[in-house]
Amino acid sequence: TCNKLALSCCSGVHELLDSVLTYVNDVVDGKVPPDPVMGRKITDALASVPRIRPEVFETLFHDKLQDLLMVTYLSNITKTQLMVAEKLTATLGIKD
Repeated sequence: TCNKLALSCCSGVHELLDSVLTYVNDVVDGKVPPDPVMGRKITDALASVPRIRPEVFETLFHDKLQDLLMVTYLSNITKTQLMVAEKLTATLGIKD
């Protein structure tokens, strides 16, 4: 489910970037009159993105992804152990 959430978030960001690109292209082509407020908001949003070299970003992203996958894996192992313990307890008739 974490992978689905991450994919959904990335998809949402991609759609937003597509709509901004369409707006900017329409302004440049003269199809839409420029809106200074919108231009400032786009500029502020882009300026807030930290500048990171692609290889550094790739390393950071890969490391964080590995951490996320490990946490997901450990969570699944824990759930499995709990289910096995519950079934064994029920089978053996052990009461708390």
